[in-house]
Amino acid sequence: MSAAEFASFFEDKVDSVRSSTASAPLYEVTCRSTQTLDEWRAVTTDEASKLIGSALCKTCQLDPAPTWLVKEMCALQLSPIVATLFNKSLATGCFPSEFKKAVVRPLLKKTGLDASQPKNYRPVSNLPFLSKLLERVVQNRLQAFLDSNDLMPRTQSAYRQFHSTESAVTKVYGDMLLAADTGQVTALCLLDLTAAFDTVDHELLMLSLERQFGIRGVALEWFRSYLADRSFRVIYAGATSNVVYIVCSVPQGSVLGPRLFILYTADLADVIKQHDVNIHAFADDTQLYRHCALDDMTAMHCHATGTMPSRRQSLDVVEPAQTQSG
Repeated sequence: MSAAEFASFFEDKVDSVRSSTASAPLYEVTCRSTQTLDEWRAVTTDEASKLIGSALCKTCQLDPAPTWLVKEMCALQLSPIVATLFNKSLATGCFPSEFKKAVVRPLLKKTGLDASQPKNYRPVSNLPFLSKLLERVVQNRLQAFLDSNDLMPRTQSAYRQFHSTESAVTKVYGDMLLAADTGQVTALCLLDLTAAFDTVDHELLMLSLERQFGIRGVALEWFRSYLADRSFRVIYAGATSNVVYIVCSVPQGSVLGPRLFILYTADLADVIKQHDVNIHAFADDTQLYRHCALDDMTAMHCHATGTMPSRRQSLDVVEPAQTQSG
């Protein structure tokens, strides 16, 4: 595989998913009554200094200087400049265009997969140091607003304080044990979305931020600017691909991308619960499950699939119950 082939694969994969769903009816994002976030609190020099000092020593190829050098030698001198730059961005609702360029290095999803197959790689974006600092500024303010208004999705365990894969497994497994204690069985469906982060529709995300989470004014315009006109190049085996321009997605490897994804998919829980099904998720891995008595398994299956049970299916369920009662 070459850098150009990886770039083409990542681009074609997103195009394929979007084409397959192009005929779906436009989703109507409902409005929710909540407090609003209309503008961002200003960044102080002290906050900028702490952000620089706490940043990981990871350097992007697009950075003019290594991160470790900035942290050790230039943090004090750069903090006032960084604070001024960030405040200008927050006040105008404009995310700097140079921060929207990414370098993608294909990352094997897990060890043991066939390294010759591009489908086994995920496109993780390496972003400029300052862009990630600005994202962290916004994330801190956004998270404080969401937490103070209890707006975080309760059926999502990813990217939340005091939540993890363990809390997701514990929730689902605990519900299954409680159902078993009352003599019920559980039907579990595991969903793994294809190119989940890479196919986030920007307009739907903006509507969700506005209508579901109360992001308005210059704060909303900042997110619109953050999402628009992004691009990436793939670097692999010492070669660099042509620039690929992005029409959807939240960047994997960014600070804000994961939070935006769980806000984008938050109302999935409301849709699922309308069908009397339980849901719990970790990022784009979603668990759907429902409990029922053993005798009701066929009826539950038909309810889920929208089909009618055959006479043979009905007898398969009824006959054991009759035998036991006799």
